[in-house]
Amino acid sequence: MPLPWLEGLYQQLAQSFAQQRFHHAQLFNGDKGVGKQCLVDSLADGLLCASPVNLRACGNCKSCQLNQAGTHPDKRVVKVEGQTIGVDEIREISDFINHSAAQNGNKVVVLEQCHKMTTAAANALLKTLEEPSLRRYLLLTCEQTALLPATILSRCAVHEIKVNSEYTKKWLASLNIANYSWLELFARQPLLVKQWQNDNQLEAVDSLYKFATEIKDSHNFSALVDILNKDHSLVNVFALFLTEHLKTQLVLGMDFFNYQKAQSAISEFLYNSSHVLGLNLELAISKLAFTLRESQN
Repeated sequence: MPLPWLEGLYQQLAQSFAQQRFHHAQLFNGDKGVGKQCLVDSLADGLLCASPVNLRACGNCKSCQLNQAGTHPDKRVVKVEGQTIGVDEIREISDFINHSAAQNGNKVVVLEQCHKMTTAAANALLKTLEEPSLRRYLLLTCEQTALLPATILSRCAVHEIKVNSEYTKKWLASLNIANYSWLELFARQPLLVKQWQNDNQLEAVDSLYKFATEIKDSHNFSALVDILNKDHSLVNVFALFLTEHLKTQLVLGMDFFNYQKAQSAISEFLYNSSHVLGLNLELAISKLAFTLRESQN
């Protein structure tokens, strides 16, 4: 397991499997970037392997070769297409589980971001969870268990993925990632930082941090707009940087009423950037910057 902060949990799961106490539905909850997908991929490989050791795939058997090729007939991965996971996709899981296994007896379903299931999809999944089949395993990932029905949660073994920031600091340092001023904010989401490194976005994120901590209404915001337009998910990162900067200002003596006003402006910007079609991003940032500047004067 290349992610040291997951090692303890993996050992617990391997032990429960060896003792035949491994639940048929395992739900892993945590923020984006904590390694949930890496964990379920490794578990799926181990469950399908013909000769696993401590629930780790051998990498050499036919099942492992099929997994490596992405063609294993006893593995099904369900991902979000669009905004939600629909009922038809969940019904396909039930059909898949009920058919005989083609290889070593186990069948595995990986259901990513299950908190995005529609109500109908969740109800369909409940039926599958209520009638577990021998040697059939569901591995689910989630970012917000509050969005899942209690009936789903009660029928899964739920694991909170907790990241030890001391582990991740060393791990990120081993990747030659510079000690950016904002890195501490993502110490519990290390794979998100690694993804930025892979996508050559670390400097762009650093630029967002500098904009957030030095923002003024007289800025030329075109460079900032370019960064956010290239990857809209960075809007949330920019909003986080703004919020953290506000917290610092509050500690330094910022008036609480002005703090609340500025925080409301950030929330409005964040909402509009996600819900208003054709939003003039540069104008929205300029308006936000003006409010932030006024609140800090």
